[in-house]
Amino acid sequence: MFSGSSWQLRWATEADTEALLDLFSSCFGSAMSREEWAWKYRYASSPGVVCLDGDAIVAFNGGMPRAVHLDGRCFDSVQMGDVMVDPRYRGILTRRGPFFQVVNRFFSEKVGDGLAYRYAFGFPHARHTRLGRALKLYCETDHIVEANWHSASMRRWRSTAVPLQAQHASGVTTLWHAMAKSLTRYAVGVRDWSWLEHRYLNAPERGYLCWWVVERLTKRPLGVCVLRQHSPQSVELLDIVAPLHTMSEVVHCARHITARLGAERLTAWLTPSVAHALESTGFELSRTEVVVPGSQVNGMALGMEPSDRWWLMGGDTDFR
Repeated sequence: MFSGSSWQLRWATEADTEALLDLFSSCFGSAMSREEWAWKYRYASSPGVVCLDGDAIVAFNGGMPRAVHLDGRCFDSVQMGDVMVDPRYRGILTRRGPFFQVVNRFFSEKVGDGLAYRYAFGFPHARHTRLGRALKLYCETDHIVEANWHSASMRRWRSTAVPLQAQHASGVTTLWHAMAKSLTRYAVGVRDWSWLEHRYLNAPERGYLCWWVVERLTKRPLGVCVLRQHSPQSVELLDIVAPLHTMSEVVHCARHITARLGAERLTAWLTPSVAHALESTGFELSRTEVVVPGSQVNGMALGMEPSDRWWLMGGDTDFR
């Protein structure tokens, strides 16, 4: 029924927003506001590639710019998101299908040596990634595990925390530089004040709790932690900005904040690199079905450069 002969590909514009929000609702069964869409793609020249059947948008592949440090260098990279195919077209799993068309167009024009982005990364389910690998779009570079801690009601003697505010801006950026220096061998997204402000403080309707963690006596900054309470029993640790030597203390402080919120457990999405750095914090670890693919369209070797070296948490996604 759908041969693809009439399909057209182009980069999305502001005029496509309503149609893309309708496609989002059809694909994911929930609505996204124009405000959230604008926030998500604020720094992208275009939200992504659309595939049209006649006048109707039937597929979309989006991408959000993200600067990534690796091996002492900073690379413009892109976090892939909102990969959407109209449910009526999902059965076309070949290179003629809309899924292949939108992802291939994005990767071929934007991701690779000398292009806008050196690396791409995302957080799809393993099943979705297998299709992308079969079509020679994705290469699997890492995976996500979930950490679980019991909340800790006992007050920490070393650290305390206050809500993050604009007055902490320069301190956050100083912490980020220390963090980047301690994580040179990892592929880690920039976490300076500008990014934290956009990702958490300016996010519409998300309810993030951002905390400035300091030594109790000296008030020396130790780090930043970002939390989100999903239920009365559970809080998620979305992000940490801290050098390696203070990260464990920031987690301990997050566990205490979790107890103050009345929750029993603290959870976090992590790549194994992050989990290894936090081993001393006493979590229980389980594997998820979420993987971290890169692009192989303009070269498998380039796409695999960050393999098993991604430093990613839930806040590196666009949806947690």
